[in-house]
Amino acid sequence: MYHIHVLISTKKGYKSKMINKIKKMSAAIIIVIAVAFSNTSYAENELEDIEVLTFSKNNIYHKGDLDTNKEKHKKLGEIELNRILSKEDYIKDVNNFKSFYIHEQGYLGGYTKEQLDSDIDKLLQNPKGNTVGDLNLQLSKIISNMNDGHTTAMYFLGKEQFPFIIKIIGDEFYIINTTEKCKDLLYSKIVSIEGVKSSEILKIVSKYISAENETVRKNLLHYGYMLYTDLLKKENIIKGDKVHLQILQNGKIVDKTVDTIKTDNVGIYKNYYDNESYNQILYDTSELKWDAYTNWGKEQFTENKPFYFYKSNRNLVIKYNYSYDMNKDNVLKDMITKMQNEIQAKDIDNIILDIRYNGGGSELHTRELEFAIKQYQLLNPKINIKVLTSEETFSAATKMIDSVKRNLENVKLIGKNTGGASNFVNYAGNLIFLGKSKLFIHTSDRMRRYDYTYKDVIHSSNLNKGDGSTWYPDMFIENQIEDYAVGNDKVMNYVLRDEGNNSLFDRIKGIFN
Repeated sequence: MYHIHVLISTKKGYKSKMINKIKKMSAAIIIVIAVAFSNTSYAENELEDIEVLTFSKNNIYHKGDLDTNKEKHKKLGEIELNRILSKEDYIKDVNNFKSFYIHEQGYLGGYTKEQLDSDIDKLLQNPKGNTVGDLNLQLSKIISNMNDGHTTAMYFLGKEQFPFIIKIIGDEFYIINTTEKCKDLLYSKIVSIEGVKSSEILKIVSKYISAENETVRKNLLHYGYMLYTDLLKKENIIKGDKVHLQILQNGKIVDKTVDTIKTDNVGIYKNYYDNESYNQILYDTSELKWDAYTNWGKEQFTENKPFYFYKSNRNLVIKYNYSYDMNKDNVLKDMITKMQNEIQAKDIDNIILDIRYNGGGSELHTRELEFAIKQYQLLNPKINIKVLTSEETFSAATKMIDSVKRNLENVKLIGKNTGGASNFVNYAGNLIFLGKSKLFIHTSDRMRRYDYTYKDVIHSSNLNKGDGSTWYPDMFIENQIEDYAVGNDKVMNYVLRDEGNNSLFDRIKGIFN
């Protein structure tokens, strides 16, 4: 079970997640090549001859004993969003999407196959003059009806980037990162873009995101479509490469005009090892212009590590950012062994499990950590478990909440509503590669649902017994833009509040005392 968005890979270590899993196709008309752990080799132009391709996600981060430092990459092509598709190529990709998506996608979110087919057929009424980027957005809007954050078109790339990165707090747009040229906009609130209020823009762009709830939808916009101008141009909000904004700064609304950043095409690569059968194709968003931004690392209160721990007075803090072993130097079993050797159950009162930035991974991986936490509580039954959550808590991470609440005692959720649902979970399925446009489509192959109204085995709050679209925390705390500006993590401060002057108020008060 994985959170499937493949986001940004930068020198600053911004998150990039993409994983594989094999599933056989029932459609026999078109040849499908499954590439994970196969002997398939690709000539530089071989992708040109492929109409459609499905392949697994599970093995991208599960490579057995292979040394990831020896992995090699060969470029096979590019995703050219500006390229105009011929009428024939457009029809071919749309029909292939229609044939294969319904076989791969296990959950339609209340939609029906007939509705899905009807929406796809409408695309075929206007097959001329469409670019690759147009098709990507058209498919995104159709997929958004699935209400499943595991399935998506390529929402994380575009032809032009904003010179800033937007973070959505509540329903408001704030600038969390900028280029050097736009540093004066940092931590400002965006009131409007080209005269359209941020609240209206949020309604418009949300229609292109498939998500379980509004919480994760905003997060996916933050990491995807609101990084680029493409969708706002499609919706006729933005016209050219200069964008007029109204910004709230120091209590005053000011007008600003910014230049957009042209992006490069995203490359498609073969990943392989010499003398090994492992062979995959992937795309790489690290080629986009992420180095242009100057404020990396300020929007997440965590080190750039998949998982780590530390002790703060009588608190064991476990930062669990990834639910998989990234490489041989980052193995959860090794961290657990070190943690148990260094920190004894008798020496702690609380275990703080921070999964605010955990977008998913392996369910077995989460159980390893859960079992280690259970061992602490067996040795010291008075230990409290405090689980920190946010809009980025998704997939295997939200399934972990269910398991922790079932199997551990004295559990409280603190932070924000989760991106993943509380009474069901979807699982990442195969990738579909559309050969003419070279677009990748992520799918979700199944859903598991729970009925807590039948038997409340997890001591669920009344809120979490409701629609089940998100985990509602026992204590809702959200970092505001002012907290990001000064590096104040008030969520963590709350759970450590008995340790001294950790709050922003205490910090400020300390300056004058």
